[in-house]
Amino acid sequence: MAIITKNRNRGFYTFANINLLGQCNADCFFCLGKDITTQLKGKNQLNDHFFTWKNFEEFLERCYDEGIKKLYLTGQTADGLQYKYLKEIVDYLQENNFVVGVRTNGYLALSKMDIIKSMKGEIGYSVQTLSPYIAKRMMNKPFIPRWDKIIPESGDNVRVSIVINRYNFAEIFSTLNFLSDFDNIKYIQLRRVSTDTRLEELDQDIQLFECFYNSFIKRFEKKGEFCLAPIYSCYGKDVVFWRTVETSANSLNYFTDGTCSDEYFVVEGYLNNMVKLEDTDNKGE
Repeated sequence: MAIITKNRNRGFYTFANINLLGQCNADCFFCLGKDITTQLKGKNQLNDHFFTWKNFEEFLERCYDEGIKKLYLTGQTADGLQYKYLKEIVDYLQENNFVVGVRTNGYLALSKMDIIKSMKGEIGYSVQTLSPYIAKRMMNKPFIPRWDKIIPESGDNVRVSIVINRYNFAEIFSTLNFLSDFDNIKYIQLRRVSTDTRLEELDQDIQLFECFYNSFIKRFEKKGEFCLAPIYSCYGKDVVFWRTVETSANSLNYFTDGTCSDEYFVVEGYLNNMVKLEDTDNKGE
């Protein structure tokens, strides 16, 4: 059975996400943004300067108030490296004592490597497959990033995440073996597909995660836990099994249309707070 009960017993906020909205350079079938396609339709701030984003300064003030230093550039319908003013926002935030990292599929990494190297926070790459054929089926991309060049150049604070699903299930171990050669990868996160509205559609992928986990734990040594997520040692790397619904990590979420959410659960938080934002806008008309 799929695990769908959400753990709402969360700890203190330890980081915050800046969720870019726009047209992504990939089209992953499991993308969490597809849960709210209707609500996000037409929203695109990839070419807007961050000084023009609604409620952005208020969001940063909230981070100051909560003692949050770690900010991650990520996206619901876009990639963390697609932003037109990427260098400016990284410089601005880090000059204001934030530690900036990124979550990205890596397709723009080589062209943005100077900016990546300037980031003081964690660099999170999604390495979903090593096969162009599978990348086409899974992400609508007929090629894969040059990970052999990208990862070694990205500094000493790299994390890799892999979403286990129907297309890459059979190559997870070969991907883990490939990644084990890079000393600067601090840990690898194996993620369960996350969804609030497409449980039936993605149930096969959720079950494959659990199947893989049950097989994996019979072969490899458990080292501990991080925010309730079990950590194992595999090919010399820490491998964390990440079920978003179960973990106890907590974050603030800002979306570039001006929506701000106190909730770790991205879709739920966006829907709850999008209404409040629209009500505020309407009152000001």
